[in-house]
Amino acid sequence: MERSSIRVVNGLIRRVIADRDLYLQAAKGVREPGLRAILAESADSLTAIAGDLQHDVEATGGRPATAGGAMGSVRRGLMEASVKLSSDPDVTYIRTLEQMERRLLDAFLKLEASSTDRAVVGRHIARLRLLHLDMTNLGGATGR
Repeated sequence: MERSSIRVVNGLIRRVIADRDLYLQAAKGVREPGLRAILAESADSLTAIAGDLQHDVEATGGRPATAGGAMGSVRRGLMEASVKLSSDPDVTYIRTLEQMERRLLDAFLKLEASSTDRAVVGRHIARLRLLHLDMTNLGGATGR
């Protein structure tokens, strides 16, 4: 992995960690116990993706990112503000996570299409598609 690739992968790691933190926050905030379990499982999947990417960076002699980016705290604040204004917080959490997952999946797909390190990000795309599908299905089930 080249130095420029390490920088890009570290950006993905920060994004995955920030998104994982949003899942954990949502899991604490939702009322439905089944939804809480799904969100916790999704957070676990994102933890595994971040860990795998961190290992890849370390294996090439790089220093992996270990925390979410600055935008993570901004998105966390926006999500909480939306939840406070919502008549159904569970739906608001799901819709927010669905949009977030779409953007994360798009970032991985874009990098896969343009990177020399396709294998590094490509192996996580199926898992990200499943996470996004879960949020899309939950969003549809909660009364869009």
